[in-house]
Amino acid sequence: MKSVKNLLVPFIIMIALIIGVIVYFAVEKLRNDEPSETTVTYYDVLYFNSTDIAFLSVYNRETGHSSMVTNQSDANNSTKFVYSGDDAEPGTDYSSYKLSDFVSDLSSFYNCILVSGKGNYADYGLDKPAFTLTIKTVNGNETKVYLGNKTPDGSYCYMFVEGSADIYMVSSDKLSVASKTGISFIDSSVLELEYSDLKTVHFDRKNDGLSLDASVSISDNGTVSLNIIKPYEHPSSSYFKNMIDKVRNLNISEYVETGDSGLGEYGLDEPEYHFVLTGKNGDTTELYFSKLINGSYYGYIKGNSRCFMLNEYQLENLEMKETVLIDPYICYFSPDEFSSITGTYGNSSFKLTLYVPEGKNLTASETSVELDGRNAKISDSSGRSYCSILYESLSCIEIGGVETGADINISQGPVLTLSFVSRNYATTEYSFYTRNDDSFYVFKDGEYMNFYVYSREIFNDGGSDTYSYGYWKAYELLNKAISGSISGVYDMPDEE
Repeated sequence: MKSVKNLLVPFIIMIALIIGVIVYFAVEKLRNDEPSETTVTYYDVLYFNSTDIAFLSVYNRETGHSSMVTNQSDANNSTKFVYSGDDAEPGTDYSSYKLSDFVSDLSSFYNCILVSGKGNYADYGLDKPAFTLTIKTVNGNETKVYLGNKTPDGSYCYMFVEGSADIYMVSSDKLSVASKTGISFIDSSVLELEYSDLKTVHFDRKNDGLSLDASVSISDNGTVSLNIIKPYEHPSSSYFKNMIDKVRNLNISEYVETGDSGLGEYGLDEPEYHFVLTGKNGDTTELYFSKLINGSYYGYIKGNSRCFMLNEYQLENLEMKETVLIDPYICYFSPDEFSSITGTYGNSSFKLTLYVPEGKNLTASETSVELDGRNAKISDSSGRSYCSILYESLSCIEIGGVETGADINISQGPVLTLSFVSRNYATTEYSFYTRNDDSFYVFKDGEYMNFYVYSREIFNDGGSDTYSYGYWKAYELLNKAISGSISGVYDMPDEE
């Protein structure tokens, strides 16, 4: 038994030594294949100026596809790259800028790490390289570069230049660039439409059934307005216009291959968003977009089979509420637009008479403001104007929500009315009918606006917060300020 134990000890030691040697060489192999922060030396292996390149070809061994770019010079000797790969389509607008970047990326190999000088290409996937790059210069010289496997961590790939036994590691981004095909180089500007050529725009989305149509108008000074015409009539907001701006001048990130699965792969078998831009000549441009998928939208234009990708910043406001996409107020106006505003509530009423020269505010010395025949230009000690509080609450009656097709009982008449008389004597009347205990339906000149407002827009008492008054409470506050003012100044009593 003792002799067996004596034999086992050296055997165990020998096995441990063998394992140690294996581990040592494995670690050394890993060190040779992966960069070290402390011992790495970087080499600039290859560089060509883009203007010196006449032709670049990239052969993909896996797919058998070749992407080819040719340098063409114009009369001014300016370089323009033209795509001529296997999948080049006549008449397609390929981006010279994208092609230039492609050529630049694959004709310069900086910060490479030497891993072998033995020409042992098979160890690095370079005996059958994933990509073969052929670079021809304007003076007729030709250089071939080969890209092989990725390193185990995926950060680098192996490469060598024909005629050299040196094998290097270079960023694996080179593989991504080399895999590009013709669709990657199509111009990113998909659509360019001027408002002057548009008659109407349409937007709808699937998740909540929102559908808006707007007319396009341009003022004499060139200001563009988009006014909702369906399912109701009301000005749109700047958010809606910004959304349309992005669509009519559509720039994308890139085109994508739909593959065998078709549009469904990108959520476009049932698109989330839909736009129709109708020109004055009757032509329509119809666009479809997916919901946001991992930070990107996918889309296509009807009549064009190509699918494209956009990042989330290339489209705007697609998910905004309807009350944000339209003008948020029932009747926003500037003080110089009207000569009088009359309000009624039950047996009470007021009349605000205005004379405000164009471009002036209510407190300017040239203006005249009266409430029921009394001077209404009253301020507190800090200069806050009480007639301005009333004006702001009247011009900023915020829409609480949209309710189309509501069954409204108008037999009892409106609870409140507001009558606006313009400087040219045109009258517009807004009527408020009870919706529930906390809201009112709004009518304009006897027609339901399809909106309701909350009671706070009329009856909220802001107290010392003079920017949160409902308009009827603002009227009562101005009335009290006029009665209690001394030399045009009135301070509200301190709140207890």
